[in-house]
Amino acid sequence: MTFRSLASSSAGNAYLVTDGDTTLLLECGLTLPKLKKLSGFTLSSVGACFVTHEHQDHAHAAGLLIKQGIPVYMSEGTARALELQEAEIVEPGVPVTVGGFRVMAFRVWHDAKQPVGYLIEDVRTRERLLFAADTRNLDCVVAGRLTYIAVECNYDDKKLGLSQRINPKVRERIRHTHMDIERVMRWLRKQDLSGVLTVWLLHLSDSHANEQEFLERFTSEFPGIQFEICKK
Repeated sequence: MTFRSLASSSAGNAYLVTDGDTTLLLECGLTLPKLKKLSGFTLSSVGACFVTHEHQDHAHAAGLLIKQGIPVYMSEGTARALELQEAEIVEPGVPVTVGGFRVMAFRVWHDAKQPVGYLIEDVRTRERLLFAADTRNLDCVVAGRLTYIAVECNYDDKKLGLSQRINPKVRERIRHTHMDIERVMRWLRKQDLSGVLTVWLLHLSDSHANEQEFLERFTSEFPGIQFEICKK
């Protein structure tokens, strides 16, 4: 299983997961032409797209992908918010199979109708990826080993609190809708990380996160695991 970030910021999110035969697109928060370009014009090989919630930086191209013949999976609440009757509906805790992948949605917390994350398993190799984008917290303790984790790590709360350029209401919205580095670390400490090879940090803030500081803190706290920042 390989994971690749095409875009990871408030300007747009899109990621590819492949086992060499089946390719999944996670999020489609870019224009269709940009998605095609960043994917190397390989969208025709995508077996399905999985969307976490209805915000446009995650779901912008959902309707167009469906028109292109690519199944787009999302929760019922997300489909209603996007007014996409053609969407494929996922229910938290109920897995769906696309090619060589088994994908199960799980609940997350964000200012959206029914946001979810995804646990993705390669049915042949048993590699497992946990993907959680916009959420203020994660309460799940994953049964069994994970191989890869892609999780939002949006900001450092100290930097956010000291910022003079941000409206107080916006500051509080960020705190109630996005994960900061301390919450991510607390969640990781609860997991079985014995099989984890790589953790990708998603959606870092331009103003309230420092990439080098984040990498140093994670690698010091969790030695032996590779941490990578997804490109914006």
